[in-house]
Amino acid sequence: MVEKKTSLLLGYKCNNFCRFCYAADKRDLPVMSTEQAKRQLELARERGSRFVDFLGGEPTIRKDLIELISYAKELGFRTISITTNGRMLSNMDYTRQLVEAGLNSAVFSIHGHKAELHDYLVQVKGAFEQATKGMQNLRALSNKIYICTNTVIVKPNIKFLPQIAELNAKLGANGMEFIFPHPRGNAYKNFDEMVPHLAELIDVVPKTISVGVRHGIKHCWFRYVPFCYMYGFLNYLSEYMAKDRLAEEHIGPEFEDLEVEKNRALHGRVKGPQCFGCKYYNICEGIFKEYAEKRGFAELVPVP
Repeated sequence: MVEKKTSLLLGYKCNNFCRFCYAADKRDLPVMSTEQAKRQLELARERGSRFVDFLGGEPTIRKDLIELISYAKELGFRTISITTNGRMLSNMDYTRQLVEAGLNSAVFSIHGHKAELHDYLVQVKGAFEQATKGMQNLRALSNKIYICTNTVIVKPNIKFLPQIAELNAKLGANGMEFIFPHPRGNAYKNFDEMVPHLAELIDVVPKTISVGVRHGIKHCWFRYVPFCYMYGFLNYLSEYMAKDRLAEEHIGPEFEDLEVEKNRALHGRVKGPQCFGCKYYNICEGIFKEYAEKRGFAELVPVP
């Protein structure tokens, strides 16, 4: 059975300043009001969604997040999640209020295995300490809350992905996802500094996955990586594993995308001429257009 998931992007304001943020040029756009967000929750339920993820920007800097979580619970959402940098959850009282309102899932952004690396990437001193404390606080409140992490794969952290996976497991993560950056916003502006070559994934993918396997974490996935760089590890590729299981819709203050997978493949990704000979041509989304613009298609190797 396909589960419908609604990602409700409340706005782009954030208390971090990530060097790779795809939406860095949107920070000053108007945010979704409380009433607008509630209406979108109602519409999502009417479309059959039972899974809502509040994200931004950073959702926890909004004063109405607890109210919105409570309303989502009232509407009957089964999974109520936030995608967060985790800093506000370093306050146990606030974290407890989120859980009491109905939060039962969270995705924490962890971009380094040490404070020096994480804080450098998000450009806030002390962010690592707050994020890891936030994860610990949420896990301390309940073993039933599903905690996942996301890590944007960038040049400064790519060789440390196995160590980041170890940290995530130590902090009590049930799942983790490693995301190849979309070269927009700061990731485009800082392309040469931030965006790794696809070939750099060859060694680090199996090493990182092995950490998850060792800790019994089945959801240790990579996202936005072409199939040719996940060959032999397709069960750890988000797009492959979510296919026929999850139907995503993204709603933001200035856009509405009710068919995320279809539209991403049609408008955001491209394939090289050599891809026509690949056995995964019909299901692989290719690479981001901006990546191809910068580096071409030479790194793509069709799987016979």
